[in-house]
Amino acid sequence: MTGSARGPAFVDALLRPRSVAIIGASDTAGRLTARPQAFLARHGYAGTVYPVNPRRETVQGARAWPSLAALPQVPDHAYILLDTERAIGAVAECAAAGVRVATVLADGFAESGGEGIARQARLVAAAREAGVALIGPNSTGVVGSAAGFSATTNAAFAVDALPQGRTAVLSQSGSVIGAIMSRGAATGRGFGAFVSVGNEAMLGVGELGEALVEDEAFDSFALFVETLRRPERVAAFAARARALGKPITAFLVGRSEAGRALAQSHTGAMIGGPRALASFLAHHGIVVADSFEGMIETAGALSLRTRLASRPKRATVLTTTGGGGGMVYDGIALRSSALAGLSPRADAALRAEGIAIKPGLIVDVTFAGARYETMKAVVAALASDPETGLIVAAIGSSAQFNPEIAVRPIVDAVAELGPEAAPVIAMPVPHAPESLALFNDGGVPAFRTVESCAQAVAALLADPAPAPPGPARLPDAVTERLAALPEGLADEIAAADIFATLGIAGPQCLHVGADEPLPDLPFAGPYVLKAVSADLPHKSEAGAVRLDLAGRSDVAAALLDMRAHLARQVPEARIRGYMVAQMARGLGEAILGFTRDPVTGPMVSVGLGGVMTEIFADLAVSPAPVSRDGARAMIASVKSFALLRGYRGAPEGDLDALADGLVALSQLAAEPRVTEAEINPVLVREHARGILALDAVIRMAPRDPALDTRD
Repeated sequence: MTGSARGPAFVDALLRPRSVAIIGASDTAGRLTARPQAFLARHGYAGTVYPVNPRRETVQGARAWPSLAALPQVPDHAYILLDTERAIGAVAECAAAGVRVATVLADGFAESGGEGIARQARLVAAAREAGVALIGPNSTGVVGSAAGFSATTNAAFAVDALPQGRTAVLSQSGSVIGAIMSRGAATGRGFGAFVSVGNEAMLGVGELGEALVEDEAFDSFALFVETLRRPERVAAFAARARALGKPITAFLVGRSEAGRALAQSHTGAMIGGPRALASFLAHHGIVVADSFEGMIETAGALSLRTRLASRPKRATVLTTTGGGGGMVYDGIALRSSALAGLSPRADAALRAEGIAIKPGLIVDVTFAGARYETMKAVVAALASDPETGLIVAAIGSSAQFNPEIAVRPIVDAVAELGPEAAPVIAMPVPHAPESLALFNDGGVPAFRTVESCAQAVAALLADPAPAPPGPARLPDAVTERLAALPEGLADEIAAADIFATLGIAGPQCLHVGADEPLPDLPFAGPYVLKAVSADLPHKSEAGAVRLDLAGRSDVAAALLDMRAHLARQVPEARIRGYMVAQMARGLGEAILGFTRDPVTGPMVSVGLGGVMTEIFADLAVSPAPVSRDGARAMIASVKSFALLRGYRGAPEGDLDALADGLVALSQLAAEPRVTEAEINPVLVREHARGILALDAVIRMAPRDPALDTRD
């Protein structure tokens, strides 16, 4: 983090400045550049506002100033509403004056490519020279709700009042901050801050998050993300948030190919693979919401995690409507979250008060009578029971027309029980904006959809993501072998040797030269014959693999036939030789992969192997390196591995060995020349019998001449 974006003084200047200069402020109502000053007045900002406009004596009834230098004091924050070139000059003026934070609206910078990239470099240089913290460019502004500081051009902030909350929003889309605010307000949900980060030329999601996470005004974060410009800073932000118990929820745009192209043209940034981006965020403990609505509704709710730390990781559905409760129960179950009904202890407590709840999977108060006293007593009994984890209240028609019957008692019970009780979230089944607002205002996070509610439950009950391991390390023997490889795709012999040195061995084999006769085979069959060539990455399609060869004579005949076939079909392929391997059998096949994503960096993947990889695409992806716990979590998330987990009495595969192989493969992150590596298939044998690498490739980048010390 830059020195200008560190500590409470920076956060105050960003969100709670004592004074702000609006450079380029307009006196014409309705104009984009008139909005920030109007919004500041509307929302009760108590600091001093300096409209800077050399062409006017007054702006919106306030004295106008000809320049920043003419102001009677140095403002803490400047919002620059000028065009591209003049914005650069204004940042230089801010630097000369000693302004702490400058936010820039103008576009025409890196997102436009070419000369725009050079302009952005000039903008950053002007800010860095005097330690100005730069927000943007392409930023629609900054909002600090508690201070009424709404220095933004986003039209949604024309609302009469800013709903208050403890979630800070960091968005790579300027228009989206208004959408988050307005959608949240519709359900009584407020936010503490909004920062449109724009191009993130100097400060972005990571750096701003690192600063805001230390502020006691915020206990959770919501991110609207199109890409990651400095992923290492996002990782540092996430690590600090994890340490402080402040959850982060993100919504990721660009999950489709068309969306990725649109996001790239919008941000001017390289866009990595959506699976890589999502897994990077999840790897660092950030909850990736399935939907935009889910991100808005989940962000604040996750602050309840701290209250679940000492409670069972399961949910109890409390309902006034059997059908609605069943719908919520089903949605939670589909996320594989644990569920529980009424415990004997809570049941006894309720019966002592004359309340009998019908036994079942959900706590249905319909037949007990949906009344204020009944609902409040049920909530109190459940929340006071140490066997209760999370309470999920699904409220029926009374939420729409009679919230005092089933909504108010829940809110009142939560207020009286205190923080030691089991936490409560809610979902009105009908359209009930009044009840949503009543819940959210009362500290009971409420959801409009079953899907958002179920995702929040899953995130609240999930075990924490394994802490990222330390840096990758390769054995010296592996480093030496990699250093000897030329640019491009290594052949299977070289790749197999490297993986074996990493601890991922293949079956017994021998190599036969391109024109050599077949020697005696020193191990028993059946056998596999494969051509060795970096020009044939897909050997089966090229006819360069023969399976189930019973004896030496079969191998010899297959070798003659393969040589003739390859000479006819792929005469340009450089054949280094042939590999004869002992054909091994196991319980199933997996794939282990490694790649360097252009945004998130080294990534590893694991999934169902062989031809099934492309058919089912059932892969788990994570930044590399991974720890053993991280590798196990990845393997556990691959649904098709149920066949290797002893499904319905089937023998168990050695998934521990597969996890060890994934950890070993992930250490390739330590060698920047390795751009891709893959073992497919990996044969998974019975428990405690290990794995075998049946086919492997490695792709190397060119050597950096400046770093190449070889003779």
